[in-house]
Amino acid sequence: MHDIASRDDIKVFVDAFYGGMKSDDLVGHIFLDVMQVDWSHHLPKMYDFWEMLLLDGSHYKGAPMRPHMEVNQKEPLTMAHFDRWFELFSATLDAHFVGPKTEEAKTKALNIAQTWAYKFKLINEQ
Repeated sequence: MHDIASRDDIKVFVDAFYGGMKSDDLVGHIFLDVMQVDWSHHLPKMYDFWEMLLLDGSHYKGAPMRPHMEVNQKEPLTMAHFDRWFELFSATLDAHFVGPKTEEAKTKALNIAQTWAYKFKLINEQ
């Protein structure tokens, strides 16, 4: 195994993550049933997002909190959702890559999960 070094590597872990996540009992139905995600539109955005975070890419344009707010309005997101998302994300990375950039991806994902879980907890308690 090697470390994440290119957009092609990002495509590998993003595709593997979402491919496996779809069948997860806790978070899969949010993507499939609640939001009915258009994968042909969503996956390229995720490639751009992770390329921006890990490889200084400049293609990502968007506000990632906004679509998650829409999800939360349909089904309140909890810490359990974010914990499971991170668990699946981290396991996917570990199955395909090893190295400092891979660890950086896990750290960034954990920070996103924890920050967003806290924000949604506050929103849901209002």
